[in-house]
Amino acid sequence: MPVFTAIDGDAPFPHTGPGHPGPHRYDFHERTVSRQLVHRSSVAEVLITGWQSTGPYDFLLGAQWPRVHGFYRLPGDRHHDPVLMAETLRQAALLVGHAGFGVPHDHHAVLDELGYTLGPAGLDGLAVRAAPTELMLRVTCHDVRMRHGRLVALRVQAEIERDGRPVGRGVGGLRILSPAAYDRLRGPGRPAAPPPRLPEQVVAPELVGRQQASDVVLGPALMPDSWLLRADAGHPALFDPMDPAPGHLPGMLVLEAARQAAQRLHHPDRVVPVDVVTSFHDPIAPDRPCVVRAVREVGPDTGQDGGGGRRAPVRVVLVQDGRTVAEVRLIGAPADGAPADGGPSAAAPAPTRRGLPLAS
Repeated sequence: MPVFTAIDGDAPFPHTGPGHPGPHRYDFHERTVSRQLVHRSSVAEVLITGWQSTGPYDFLLGAQWPRVHGFYRLPGDRHHDPVLMAETLRQAALLVGHAGFGVPHDHHAVLDELGYTLGPAGLDGLAVRAAPTELMLRVTCHDVRMRHGRLVALRVQAEIERDGRPVGRGVGGLRILSPAAYDRLRGPGRPAAPPPRLPEQVVAPELVGRQQASDVVLGPALMPDSWLLRADAGHPALFDPMDPAPGHLPGMLVLEAARQAAQRLHHPDRVVPVDVVTSFHDPIAPDRPCVVRAVREVGPDTGQDGGGGRRAPVRVVLVQDGRTVAEVRLIGAPADGAPADGGPSAAAPAPTRRGLPLAS
């Protein structure tokens, strides 16, 4: 059984529970949770706004998205970028680990699995309105493993609602490592903060759905449909100062690399990632080259060659030192009416195995 602990004043506010009247009913969107609980140093990057345990392994979480996010946004700002769903799930899993199961803040949360799919309304369920978007996440924990009273692994599934209507669902898996166990995972003799490897050149931003070169995470490589992963530790959205010396590259960087690779395959058509599954097999070292390879897959709406349809499956593989360290399968839907030169495109979440740091 998990032990529910109050951390930094972020215990659930006294209330009678959703759907029950009472003077102390909890507003799930009144304020953000502590930055520590979701591994973000900026309040502006905290998406989770409240939480309540509804059972031994069940939680109700509130989340709020800004009208326009500084990094995760689509051309025209008519719809939210679905990749925000992945970041929301990442933060939700972290909060459940810390606030719900008492994971110490000096322990490392390692991402094993992260995935999402949009609800019946598709992208229209994520329409941008005049007010910030308020979401509710109904989270259930599975495969919870405890050792000596401490959480060592769990898998969360979330149903995501907006105004009481389903807009998507997602899954995330975490392993919790002590500082000593994390050092062993990184490997003997690894420096504490290896400098990230930055290819001298980047792919032209308009080819991968970005407007600024600083947001491009792919550099040119010799093989077709392959690129070098570009990890800029100074990027304000993909890296976070709370983890100034990460031993491995963050999982959201892998998602962004996959979405950009998928967009490059489909250029000049714009695609939006509406369904994503990512597997993390091994940590990605920041100081060694990592190759990103993408290939179109045949899907129900694409025809035999994997192109020209309304839904476009793409498989992206990241390879380092001759080993596959991560795999992403995403389905991109057309961004109707979007120009071909600016904003994001396809992305990712995950199945299981040794993973990537969730922080940053």
